[in-house]
Amino acid sequence: MSAADQLMLWHGRTAPQVLQEPERTRSVVLLAACLHDRASAVGLDGAAVAEVQLKQAADVLERYPVSALEACRTAPAASGGDVVDGLLGDYGRDGFERIRQPVRQALARHLADGGPHVRIADRRPALRDTSAHLYMDY
Repeated sequence: MSAADQLMLWHGRTAPQVLQEPERTRSVVLLAACLHDRASAVGLDGAAVAEVQLKQAADVLERYPVSALEACRTAPAASGGDVVDGLLGDYGRDGFERIRQPVRQALARHLADGGPHVRIADRRPALRDTSAHLYMDY
């Protein structure tokens, strides 16, 4: 979840509209579900999740976001579990596409910046810069 949040925050530096609530939380949960799907598929957990390639998460986003979200239904509310049901309810409607589009754009920007095989771990320097930028703004 934190990796998804950081990835979306980085994107938000040039697309600030994605940082507006409730869209921000919904996009983070959708991206986290896609990342979780790929991490689970290869048995990664904890810090090892950073090995997930963002292109694979983008494929999940396009091909089977419902399955990825359904796998996260048991997450506690504080970890986005309450948002998952809303996203599933919106699937096939404009509301879902309004959330999927910024996630799609964020992943595309990360891939363009980091290359076609970029992993979460590879994005750490850029994400660190984002965190520093955000804290300096306050």
